[in-house]
Amino acid sequence: MKKSVIALVVVVAAVGGLYFANKKAEDAIKQQISQANQSYIELAAQGEMPLIALSYKDVSANVLTSTYRIHDLAISLGEFGDIATVTEIVATGVKPKQLADKGSMTLTGLKAASAALQMLPPNLSAFVQGLEVHGDYSYAYQQDGSLQFNQATHINDEFSLSYDVTLANMQQFWQYAKEVTAMPAEQQQALTTSEDYPKQMLEQLLTGALSKGEVVLVNQGFLQRLTQVAAENGQAADFQTLQGIALITVSSAENMPAAIKESVISFINNPEKLVLNFSFAEPLKFSEMENGQLATKMNSPEDFIEFANLSLTAN
Repeated sequence: MKKSVIALVVVVAAVGGLYFANKKAEDAIKQQISQANQSYIELAAQGEMPLIALSYKDVSANVLTSTYRIHDLAISLGEFGDIATVTEIVATGVKPKQLADKGSMTLTGLKAASAALQMLPPNLSAFVQGLEVHGDYSYAYQQDGSLQFNQATHINDEFSLSYDVTLANMQQFWQYAKEVTAMPAEQQQALTTSEDYPKQMLEQLLTGALSKGEVVLVNQGFLQRLTQVAAENGQAADFQTLQGIALITVSSAENMPAAIKESVISFINNPEKLVLNFSFAEPLKFSEMENGQLATKMNSPEDFIEFANLSLTAN
C-alpha cells in the first residue's frame, strides 16, 4: 500500500513538473513575441520601418520533444490592420537561450488578410486571396563545421521551390550565433537592432564556405496564372509574349554554355520543373566571393561549371 502511494506521488509530481516546464516554455515564447513587437515599435519610431505587430490566439509547448506551436498568428501593419494570417507555426528543437544544433519549423496556412487585399486591384486581389503558402524549413549543424539547410515552400498545389544546401567551415559563425542566443533578452535585442550587428554577422559568415546543394522549382500553372493577372493590370506582357522574349534572349546569349542553354530553353517552352545541382571540387569560400578572388580563378563560365560540378535539368 505504501509503495502504491509513493508511486502515485512520484507520478503526480512528474506530471506537475512537466506541466510547469511546458507553461514556463510557453511564457518564454510569448515573451519573445512581445519583445519582437517592442523592437518593431522602436524601429517604426525611428522611421526605419512601418509599424508591424504580431498577435496570436494561443501558444503551446512540449519540452520533452522541444516542440512549440503558435496558433492563428496575425501580422498587422499600423492603422491598416491585419495584412496576413498564419494558421499554425510548429518549431522543433527550440530551447530558451540556447541554439540547438538541429531544428525545424513548419508553417501552415499563410494567407493575405483583408487589409492587404483591399490595397490591390480587384482581379489581383481575387488571385492573391486564393493563395495559401505552406513551408517546411530545417537545419543541422555537425561537429565537423558543416551546416545543412533544407527548405520547401509550396503555394497551393501549383508551385513549389525547395533547396538543400550544405555549408562548410561554419564553426566560427556557429559559435557567434550561440553566444548571441545565450545573451539576456535586453542585451540580445540591443545587439540585433544595432548598426554593428549586420557587420558582425557578415564577418562571421565570411569565414565559411559553400559546399554543395540542390534547388528544385516545380510549376503547375502558377506562373501562367500570375503573368495573366499581371497582364490584365497592364503590369506585364501576356505569357506567350514573355515566352517569346525569353527564348530570343537565351538563344542569343553567346556566353551561356550549351548544356545550360538547352535546359533553360526546354523549361521556357514547357515551364514545369527545373533542377539545379552543384558540388564544388573544394568548398567555395565566401571571403573569395566577397573580395573578388574567385573571379580571377575562373576564366570562363565553363571553368566555373566544371569547378562547381554544376548541372541544370528541365522537366
